[in-house]
Amino acid sequence: MAHIPRIFLLFGFLGAGKTTLVRNLLDTANSDIPTAVVVNEFGAVGIDGEILQGKSIDTIELASGCICCTLRGSLLSAIEELAHEKGAKRIVVEATGVADPEDMLDDLEDPSLKGNFEVAPIVTVVDSANFEKIRSMLGEFYESQVINADIVILNKIDLGTAEGLENVARQIKMLNDEADIRFTEHCDVDPCLIFSERTTQQIEHHDTHEHSHSHNHTHAHDAMSSLVFQPRNDLSRHEFEQFCDELPDRIWRMKGYMLLDEQPVLIQYAAGNLDISESASRDNYRMVVIGEELNGQQLEPKLGQTIATVNS
Repeated sequence: MAHIPRIFLLFGFLGAGKTTLVRNLLDTANSDIPTAVVVNEFGAVGIDGEILQGKSIDTIELASGCICCTLRGSLLSAIEELAHEKGAKRIVVEATGVADPEDMLDDLEDPSLKGNFEVAPIVTVVDSANFEKIRSMLGEFYESQVINADIVILNKIDLGTAEGLENVARQIKMLNDEADIRFTEHCDVDPCLIFSERTTQQIEHHDTHEHSHSHNHTHAHDAMSSLVFQPRNDLSRHEFEQFCDELPDRIWRMKGYMLLDEQPVLIQYAAGNLDISESASRDNYRMVVIGEELNGQQLEPKLGQTIATVNS
């Protein structure tokens, strides 16, 4: 067991599978080591935190912003609370899909943290089936998540072809030829890969990688916003699937709980892919939509009533 808490930073664009990875890690990792989770979501209503509930794990949720900029102080406070008050020795930070690793690593250089924590090898989850589409859409920002990674998990390999996967792996290697690349479905990886006691790079970790851009760069979320909906309760599954089929590319992510055919479900939509899974009934149903140039009035007829808007 590590003598001081270790911080595990997980990156990946919206819908790549970070929350699935966290769930898998919490389900299968050594429970003798006190583990806690920090979940950061761009939207005003936290969905990932709810998905992780029931794991008997201390969780702090940071919503309505990004921990690489607007919530920097909140991240440091969360880490200190989990380590000092909760006794966590492993702190998993699930960054929002639009977080920049370089900025977060700079935050962890805070003098108050010196010698109090170790930064474990950085993990980036990549949606292998949509890598090229997302890369062309986001450019340098997205590439930074790969360039700064020690482990790249090429997820959703079941949705692509062998030729396509080889091409994505080749592009990953061109961006970062030192990364440990793993191919997965549903982020099913051995927790020892993530939670190993391999020598960390300490807070100076990112100095081993060439910076992809200056710290005055433009974030992907400078042009994005999120809408929170109270979804309609009279939609059929067929109607909702048809609605998702017609969504424009500027809608990157949709996640939350709603009723379809009067049954509670968890909705996860990203880059044109829709996943609908069963869920327990709940008192409040909420959906978060993230993207560019979102227009609530255009989405409301199909989705429901807008109850919150968050701009970057």
